[in-house]
Amino acid sequence: MVDLKDVNNDSILVFEYFTASGVEDLSIVSEAIEIIRSLVSELKDEDIYVLLSKQFQNIFNDFDFDVKTVIIEDSLEDWLEKEAYIFDKAMFIAAERDMNLYNLTKLLESKGLKVYGSDSYSVKLTSDKYETFDYLINKVNQPMTYNILINPKTYWKRAIQIFFDRINGDYGEGSDGGTVPIMQKPKDIPVLDNSDRYEVKKYKLIAKPRFGMDGEKLKIISSKGDIDELENIYPNDSRFIIQEFIPGDVCSVCLISDGKEALPISLNKQIVEINEDGGEYIGGCIPYEHPLKDKAFAVAKRACEFIPGLKGFIGVDLVIADDVYFIEINSRFTTSYVGLQKVSNINIAKTILDLIDNNLSIWEIGEIEYSDKVSFYKNDKGILDIDIGE
Repeated sequence: MVDLKDVNNDSILVFEYFTASGVEDLSIVSEAIEIIRSLVSELKDEDIYVLLSKQFQNIFNDFDFDVKTVIIEDSLEDWLEKEAYIFDKAMFIAAERDMNLYNLTKLLESKGLKVYGSDSYSVKLTSDKYETFDYLINKVNQPMTYNILINPKTYWKRAIQIFFDRINGDYGEGSDGGTVPIMQKPKDIPVLDNSDRYEVKKYKLIAKPRFGMDGEKLKIISSKGDIDELENIYPNDSRFIIQEFIPGDVCSVCLISDGKEALPISLNKQIVEINEDGGEYIGGCIPYEHPLKDKAFAVAKRACEFIPGLKGFIGVDLVIADDVYFIEINSRFTTSYVGLQKVSNINIAKTILDLIDNNLSIWEIGEIEYSDKVSFYKNDKGILDIDIGE
C-alpha cells in the first residue's frame, strides 16, 4: 500500500465511485474502469493518489508508468471521513444515483479540499431534473415540464391527462387561455373524456425520475391508458417529472468550465433505446456533425453559464429536432469523456486543473480538433466496447 506520508500541497486525491467502492456489476463497472483509466492516463504527470477497492487494484497494471494506488478496505465514505483531510485537492468521478455525486462533493468540501469539479450547490441543483428546468425556464429552449407527486389527494392522473389532451389539441373549454391547469384544485378541473382511452396519439409525453441517470425508469405515454402504468414504476408519495416528448436526435455536448465561462468541446450522438417500456443508454459516437451544431453549442454553453458553481467537465443532454431542446445537465465526467479523451487535441483533465487554478483562461485553449471518430457501445453483457475510426 502507498504510504500517505509523502502527500504534499501539490498532491491530488483521485477516485471513481464504483471502483473505489467495490461494486461488481459488469454493466456499471466496465464504464467506470474505462473512465478512471482515461482520467489517470491524462494526469500521469501530476502527483496523484488513486483510491481503489481491492478487487480493482490491478486495473493499471498495463500502464507504462507507475500509478500510486491507495487500496481501501473501509467503505469509500468512511475512508474519506477519516483520511481525506490529508489532501488539499481532489478530482473524482461519481454519478447522480442515490445523490452520490452531491454527497461526495459536500463531504470533500467539508474537509477543506479544493474539488476540480462543480461545487455542491450546482451539483444538487442539476441532479434534480425539475429544479434544473425551473431554474433555466425562459433561459434556454426546453420541453414543457411538470413536477408530479404520486398521491391520491393530488389527483395526479387527472393532471397528466389534461396535459396529454392539451398537447394533442383535445382539451377544450376551460383551458384558461391555453395554459394547462395541472395544479388546479380538483373542483376546478373539467370532466375528462375517456372515450379514446387506448387510442395512440400523435403527440406523446415522457415520465422520468426527478433524480436518475442512464434512462432508468422512463415511460412513454402514448395513450391515456398508459398513465395508469406509472403506479407500477414510481412508488406512492414519490415525485417524478412529466415532459413533452420531443422526437429527434438524442445528443449531448461536452464542455469544460472555469466556473464562469464554459467551452463546448464536442457534440456527441447518443445511442438511447426508448420504447413503450422505458429507455436505456447504449453508447454514443464522437464527434457528431449536425447542421444545428453551432446552436447546440450555444444552448449548452448558455445553460452552463447560468448556473453558478458549474466547473470542470460537464455534459449537457439535448434533443435536436426542428430546433435544439435542452434536456438536462450532468455536472460530472460522463461516458463521452472516454471517447473524447482518445481523439481530442487537448489533455482534458490537465486543462481543467489549469482552468480552475487560474493558470489558463478559456480563451487560451484554442480550437478543439479531433484526430478521428470514436464510438462506444455496451455489448450484450453490458461491457463497454470502444472503436476508433469510421
